[in-house]
Amino acid sequence: MSQNSKLYVGNLSFNTTEETLKETFEEHGTVNDVKIITD
Repeated sequence: MSQNSKLYVGNLSFNTTEETLKETFEEHGTVNDVKIITD
């Protein structure tokens, strides 16, 4: 069974990269896409 979900994570350090965020969450399952949005 395929399951798609989106997760919002706030209050990240400005030093956080998409790669490190992906690596962190892949410990818990497959990560297909990461987007860091800043304002």
